[in-house]
Amino acid sequence: MNEHRLYRILLRGKLDLEQASWFPELTHAPAEDGNTLLTGELPDQAALMGILFRAHNLNLQILSVEAQVK
Repeated sequence: MNEHRLYRILLRGKLDLEQASWFPELTHAPAEDGNTLLTGELPDQAALMGILFRAHNLNLQILSVEAQVK
């Protein structure tokens, strides 16, 4: 049984509009430390890996990934 999880992914630096458009399923906001926080619900680990691969393909540094069961 898949449970949607709320994910918080912290990326180094600020995303420009083009970079942010690569993550339509997540909201993005500036973090207090000048980095970018992506937040949203994903259905499974495959969806999470898709997000992480996109970040990798954009040469974005992933600082942290947090998950909460909804």
